[in-house]
Amino acid sequence: MDLHSSIEAHYGADDLVERIMTALRGAGYDADRPTVEMLSLVDQLHGGGLDSTKAQAELAGISRGMKVLDAGCGIGGSSRYLAQTYGCRVEAIDLTPQFVETAERLNRLCGLEDVISVRQGSVTDLPYEGGAFDLVWCQNVSMNVEDKPRMLAEAFRVLAPGDRYTLSHVARGKAGEPYYPLPWAREPSYSFIETPEEMLELLKGAGFTNIVVRQGASSSAKPPPEGLGSQVVMGPDMPLRSANAIRSREEGRLIGMLIVAERPQ
Repeated sequence: MDLHSSIEAHYGADDLVERIMTALRGAGYDADRPTVEMLSLVDQLHGGGLDSTKAQAELAGISRGMKVLDAGCGIGGSSRYLAQTYGCRVEAIDLTPQFVETAERLNRLCGLEDVISVRQGSVTDLPYEGGAFDLVWCQNVSMNVEDKPRMLAEAFRVLAPGDRYTLSHVARGKAGEPYYPLPWAREPSYSFIETPEEMLELLKGAGFTNIVVRQGASSSAKPPPEGLGSQVVMGPDMPLRSANAIRSREEGRLIGMLIVAERPQ
């Protein structure tokens, strides 16, 4: 199985919208009228949940009305948060076709289809013009990207001069290999994690400046109501995968990074 097929197989699942609505109803929510806040109980597919999305948005210094690229959007949780909270216009892209379809349907259900556009594609080959965006947002995507120089070069290309790239990334620690399965990979063949120092050198090599890093962010978060959380989308083994990520961080095998970098004028 090639790399793209491995990643799509890891994330892809059918009937995700139905699965999400069933879980919300089971937890006592009115899934016939879903809101961005309601969906945030299941659509934050990374460690830290909505709190980590808020922290990344604050670090990035997002202002109202920005044109944002959500590079690796999953089922659109960050796109919807940025559109509703900051009034951003969002272009979103993801490698997994089922995620793209799910994001589009959830955007329509929340009435955000006019401000969020979603398409299938890769962060290493972005189908957008140069200088098109005020912000490129990438959340826990890079660990599945082998060709990081190309990913970073593409982010740099589509940013307008003077604007920013923000990514959350999990880097390799000094204490040995992490414990698998992990949220982004059930085994190491499609997990690509560099040291924090290597990641910074890659960013500099792509031309980014004014790089700000917040390291060591915890992957733990307040548990969602029973029956909800990322496992609704990511599968019933997600609690084990998340526990392995937390253990790996606690033992210094993984290091969380929040990064903001600038394309120079």
